[in-house]
Amino acid sequence: MTGLQAIKHKQFKLSQPNQYSTDTINLLVLNIMPNKLETESQILNLCSGYSKSINFTFLYPKSHHFKSDVLDHLQETYVTIDDIKDEYYDGLLVTGAPVECIEFEEVDYWEEFKQLLEWSRTHVTQSIYFCWASQAALYADYGIQKHNVDDKISGIFPHHSQLIDPLLDGFGDTFYLPHSRHTTLDDEDILQQDDLTVLTTSKITGPQIIVTKDHRSTFITGHPEYSTETLSNEYFRDVDAGLEPHVPDNYFKQNNPTSDVKNYWHADGVKLFANWLNQIK
Repeated sequence: MTGLQAIKHKQFKLSQPNQYSTDTINLLVLNIMPNKLETESQILNLCSGYSKSINFTFLYPKSHHFKSDVLDHLQETYVTIDDIKDEYYDGLLVTGAPVECIEFEEVDYWEEFKQLLEWSRTHVTQSIYFCWASQAALYADYGIQKHNVDDKISGIFPHHSQLIDPLLDGFGDTFYLPHSRHTTLDDEDILQQDDLTVLTTSKITGPQIIVTKDHRSTFITGHPEYSTETLSNEYFRDVDAGLEPHVPDNYFKQNNPTSDVKNYWHADGVKLFANWLNQIK
């Protein structure tokens, strides 16, 4: 098997394309969330109903220390940057990671993350970063620092689209996305960069969606991919760990953790991601 064949063998799957579409988007995904299978499913669901075929290649940082059972899955179905260094992709998606309380330089795959950013400048048409990855990329490229918050930002939060931008096509004045993190960014730090535009922000979450002027990079500090139960699972995990977390905002019915959750953000996440994909081709 040649090197290129090996890479194709490791590619994940295709979405179901629109019957009238012949285009295929080649999307590279660096999945650094702990539950790989869950995140894979969430990313695929984020692309549900998209009009073009999407060819996914999942990537993992080889410098990170994984548990043996996870590593087996990664080595079987994922690639490393060395495997694809001579390949070209239409898009790069980098997920969040539960390392926001660690200094960037102390994350064990930090140098590999920076290597990926540098490689993507010449091998990827557009990139999108979620949660920690958005903070990390802004720090690596612009020196923008993250800031700790007293209470974890957790819940479903409004995003007010006050600017005209292709990424916000089809949205009304307000749409909703999940956020889950212990750190935030400062609007002023971003506005000092001529290359960056803050599309949506709030006093509670800080900057939410940021783009470069050429739209080659998009930074989303939330989690548009989160499924219905993700925040619930995180909340009860923290409760079991004795962390006494506050109940996620705007999430459980009547703010009661024993009640059901109605997913009213998924359609917005799908639309936002589709708008990003539409800018690629």
